[in-house]
Amino acid sequence: MKGGAKMKCIIVSAALLITVVMVSPGLTAGPPEKNIREAYQLLLSQLDANKDGKLSVAECKIIYKEKSMAEKNCTFWDADKDGFITEGEYVKQGSSLGRKK
Repeated sequence: MKGGAKMKCIIVSAALLITVVMVSPGLTAGPPEKNIREAYQLLLSQLDANKDGKLSVAECKIIYKEKSMAEKNCTFWDADKDGFITEGEYVKQGSSLGRKK
């Protein structure tokens, strides 16, 4: 992996970690919306190849080595299953991470 690609992978991994790690099993609410929005903007700045302001599921999948993990995680964020992950969907799905079922 070349330097630029490695740095992009590190940044994207950090954004995903920010979103997920903030969630404690004892919480009844997900991470703060502000943090989720910031994580999405970081992902968008690194992965939105065509600069359309949203992530396609295909753009999301490039950060994963394992296809099954990519499919599972990227389709989770695409709440309406239209092939794109908008900021609204990312916030909605991220907010649901800490909720008890």
